Amino acid sequence: MFPPTTPKEATTTAATGDILDGFQSFWDRIPSNPMNSIVFPFFNIVLVMFLAWLVVRVLDKVIDQAFSLGKVENRTAKTLVKLIKSISHYVIYFIAALTVLAKIGINLGPVLAGAGILGLAIGFGAQNLVRDIITGFFMIFERQLEVGDVVQINGQINGTVEEVGLRITKIREYNQRLHYLPNGTITQVTNYNREKMRAIVPVTVPPDSDLDIVDEALKEACMTVKEEYKDQIISDPEVVGITNMDVNGVQFTITTIATPEEYFIVERAMRKEAVLSLHKRGITIATPRSVVVSTDQLKGSSKKNR
Repeated sequence: MFPPTTPKEATTTAATGDILDGFQSFWDRIPSNPMNSIVFPFFNIVLVMFLAWLVVRVLDKVIDQAFSLGKVENRTAKTLVKLIKSISHYVIYFIAALTVLAKIGINLGPVLAGAGILGLAIGFGAQNLVRDIITGFFMIFERQLEVGDVVQINGQINGTVEEVGLRITKIREYNQRLHYLPNGTITQVTNYNREKMRAIVPVTVPPDSDLDIVDEALKEACMTVKEEYKDQIISDPEVVGITNMDVNGVQFTITTIATPEEYFIVERAMRKEAVLSLHKRGITIATPRSVVVSTDQLKGSSKKNR
């Protein structure tokens, strides 16, 4: 900025200039600048991944808002939201990965060609994955189950649907255990939340009970349920009659048709009212009976037969 005023300052300036020239000469000998070969590509990768993360978050908000403003049925909306989010996440992160490869100087042509061959090879070895995705698509398209439905899977797992994806379905049991089921393994779906459900309640009384009084008590229980749950039942509760007899007692059956959302509530109410109505008349629910025969009785019986 200012010319040196003393010989000492002039010497210092010359030495500094020589050092800078030497550093510049050394820098020019490096084939590639670390700023260009390491720092900038790393920054680009971080930026691309951040933008992908940001796009995913914004898109999730847009999807949630779109379905909340629409007239889509609640369970259907929840199922579609999770599915669309899952697909969009895969697509966005795949595009981000390709962008990262391009940023670090990799030619995408051979990569995509290799990916096609690799995908074909993987396809033969990942038939279960393909089966899971195809099955998941048809389960969602046909609305076999939706988020919030109470279902039974393959006759074994009972619970509430928490998520339906292209690859797996999550079922939460009543005891809060969460099952992750590959869609390809789901061969039978029993959905308790479709149209209407028939509640069937068997009631077994001791064999020496007055059957007319039992019938009267159960009809009273049906009337009580009809009055208290009129908005939840589709057909009036009724006493079917005697449906079974064995050593333990005489079995009556009461039944009604309820809305799928309230099916379990109505069924429990029918059991409760049946027990209360029977107890009010001094009739108890039958308990299993057993006959105990002592060895002495057997010996005595055998002697008499002789």
